[in-house]
Amino acid sequence: MKNPHNIIRTALITVAMMAVIAANTVTVIAANAVQPAETKENEAKEQQLYSQAKISLSEAIKAAEQKIGGKAVEAEFDDESDTVQFEVEVLKDGKIHKVMVDGETGHILRVSLDDESNEGLEDDESKESIENEKE
Repeated sequence: MKNPHNIIRTALITVAMMAVIAANTVTVIAANAVQPAETKENEAKEQQLYSQAKISLSEAIKAAEQKIGGKAVEAEFDDESDTVQFEVEVLKDGKIHKVMVDGETGHILRVSLDDESNEGLEDDESKESIENEKE
């Protein structure tokens, strides 16, 4: 016959392991429940901002390409701003220029060299290039 102390110890270890598993499961479920609510809130904000846009993404791309004199390689609605803006990346002379376009007016808000395409430039050369793009 088995020792009663071993049976009790085994039962206690099993119950403790089940408690840890249950606690971890509750934590994961709670974390997943919070994220969809935040995602839905962000999506609602994006849709509300996007509905205020007076120009299309295609028109923003065209404005950015004309400003830089290059070809767009990426474009998206800028969801990090509190106003309606499009971010368009335009390739010219081997450099990526990030162009912010006002979604209500189509005007260019700012132009900057993308950090990744700017790595080989000296600081003065980079500033000069950016200022030339603004003119």
